[in-house]
Order: sequence, then C-alpha cells, then structure tokens
Amino acid sequence: MASVVYDLVIVGSGMFGSAAAYHASQISGKSICLIGPPEPKNREDREVFGSWYDEGRICCQIGNTPTWAALAVRSMRRYRQLEKESGVSFYNEVGYVSVLKTTEEREEAMLSVQKDDGVKVHDVSDTWRTHFPFFNLPDEAHVLWEKNTSGHISPRKLIEAHQMVAVKNGVEILREVVLTIIPAKSSQSTTHRWDVVTEEGTHLHAKSVLVCAGAYAGFKQLFEHVTPKRLPNLELRTQTVAYLRISSKEAERLRLMPTLVVEFDFDNLDGAYILPPILYPDGKWYLKLGHGRMYEEVKRTLPEVTQWFRLQSGIPECVEKLAEFMCHILPGLEVKAVTGDGCITAHTPDYQPYVDLVEDGFAVALGGNGYGAQSCSEIGRIAARLVLLEEWDSDIPRDTVRIKWKEMSSGSSD
Repeated sequence: MASVVYDLVIVGSGMFGSAAAYHASQISGKSICLIGPPEPKNREDREVFGSWYDEGRICCQIGNTPTWAALAVRSMRRYRQLEKESGVSFYNEVGYVSVLKTTEEREEAMLSVQKDDGVKVHDVSDTWRTHFPFFNLPDEAHVLWEKNTSGHISPRKLIEAHQMVAVKNGVEILREVVLTIIPAKSSQSTTHRWDVVTEEGTHLHAKSVLVCAGAYAGFKQLFEHVTPKRLPNLELRTQTVAYLRISSKEAERLRLMPTLVVEFDFDNLDGAYILPPILYPDGKWYLKLGHGRMYEEVKRTLPEVTQWFRLQSGIPECVEKLAEFMCHILPGLEVKAVTGDGCITAHTPDYQPYVDLVEDGFAVALGGNGYGAQSCSEIGRIAARLVLLEEWDSDIPRDTVRIKWKEMSSGSSD
C-alpha cells in the first residue's frame, strides 16, 4: 500500500469517517482509503475506542439547533436508500416523543422544523395517555410526538452499511490506528501532499486527508505538522448508559413504545433519553437509557479516556438511578437484570459540529455533541465534497461549522 497515492485518506472509521467514505466513493475517479480499528473483542487489549459499539441511538428530526435539525433531516432521508444499497437493516421507525418542562420559546423552536423541513410534529400534551398508556409522565408536561420517520438506529449496523457500499465502490479499509500525518516534502514528492503513518508502521501517501477521529483527535499527532501547538477545541464528556434486560413477553407489551427524551428531573437526574425494547446480538431484549448533564465527567488525557472505556460499567450510581427512572416512567416493568456501560461524547464550545478545511487538502469532521450518530450521513457528505472537490455543498452557513482551536496543554497528547 505504501507506493499507492490515494486521492483521499480518511482518518477514523467511526460514524463520521464511514459516512464520509460512503459519500466520497460516489465521486467518480477518486481513490480512497478509510483507516480505523474495528470493534475490539477485548477492551483490555485496546487503547483507542469508538462510541458506536451498541444497537440503539435515537434518531429524530426536531433538533435543539437549526444546524443539527437540518443535518438530521437530510441524513435520515437517506436511511432507506442506504439499507437498500447495502442490504443491512439499521433503521426502526417507531416514532419519537419529547417531554418538555420548558418555555414556549423552546417548544416553538422545535415545532419550527415542521414548517422549515416538512416534519410532522404533533402536540399530544392532552392526549398522550391514549397513545402511550404504558408511560407515566408528569401532568404538566409538554409532549411532542414525531410520529413518522423518527425512531432509532443501530450505530453498529449503520457503520457496516456505509462501509459495505463504500467497499463495493472501491474504497480500501485499513484496520489500523493512525499515529501521525506529515506534509510530504516537495523535494521528494510532486504527487501527494500528505504522508499518513499508522502505529503499526504502515505509510500511506495522500493528496488529501480528512480527520474524523472523534474523541481521539487530540491524542495523536494528527495536527502537529499542520497547526503546531494547537488542537481542536473539544471537551470530552463521559456518558453512562443503563441496559435493563427484559423478557420477550415484556418486549411485546411495549412494542408500540417510541423513543423518548424526558427533560424533567428525577431525584438527582436532570432528565434522560430512553429507547424502546431492542433485540441485541446476544439474543436478549434490552431497554436502554442515558442521562443528561448530571453524571458527566470531563476527561482530558488518553489514559483517562482509555480507562473509562475499559471499565465497561459507566458510573454504578448513575446506572442504578437510571434503572429507577425507567421503572418510574414504565410502571410495572419487569426487569431481569441491569448492566451499565460508558462512552465519550466530544463537545464543541457552541455545540455546532466542525466541518472545515484547515488548509489545502486537509479537512476535519469532528464534534458530534451527542447528536452525531443520527446526523453522520450528511456530515460525511459535506466533508467529503469539501475536501475532494473544494466545494461547500450545503445551505448551512459555512462559518457556523468552522473549527475552533485551543492551545496544546502538557497532557494533550499523552
């Protein structure tokens, strides 16, 4: 592979990187390599992890900001076509319910998507018991129901689908971890701009690179030779999730359950997001839920992040409280077992993603802010066309998603 010059090397094979590879593969005449490790069989043997090792992520078209709403709408409208192209089923249209305790402005902002993008959102604040008799929601809640198109996706299978089609279209996938990206010396090469070096010792030549390394973007020497002493301004926050194993009988009872985001407090929880019963690879049914800002912890070094992923438990107190909350929302729920896990979300200062061209032939797609899974298709498409064709093919203002930098600290590249 060392003698090949790729038109594009994508660093990071998670949600953003795999989507970018899929869309880049549809641009004719371009050679592409996607680099990133697979899901580990044993986390103790790994330093770099993804946050996509799961079967459930909420997808909905009403978002907190116009940017995220637009990215979600355009991504979700491609889901069925991607399923058809790949033969991989990852999308379940079970609906989405938002339970607000909020101001009229917040509700109006979410409902505005209905007007701007044609999304049908129903205010069922007075009638939700008719539709969802199994829920226990506050009497004073504002309840919005996105009945059609929304629901949940399997991040594992979404990545599989993107990669499968990309490979069919000629993309090569290298299951390694990138160590550094170095500008090619003009005296040695007139064919490419960048040399991409992996921890395993592989050297790749690239005319362009796209960094989609997620939470790990600041932990390897990916920017050292491009923006010396500066790193993408990302705050890495832990997320704890609880899995409640239930019987197939309980899953059948809750078969009409939509995905749900609840903003109301419960003891020390500041709301939660909840997924309906999902059949996992172990053949068992699970209800999954996660928390709001409460219980988030900021991680700043590679050893801290590595240790968090290796725990595979999240914060036990949080798992216990989430399980209690689920049983509060679903009275009479019969739970067979409760387990927990943890992942990391990468947040930008203004909660907008970074999709930007740092310099000629060097682009980034970073900062999922907790919304990246459902929106990855559109982010990958915009980034692929930006780095390969040098065009901004989106009505999202380009300045909105430009990268912001921070000065490198002593622990940034541990």
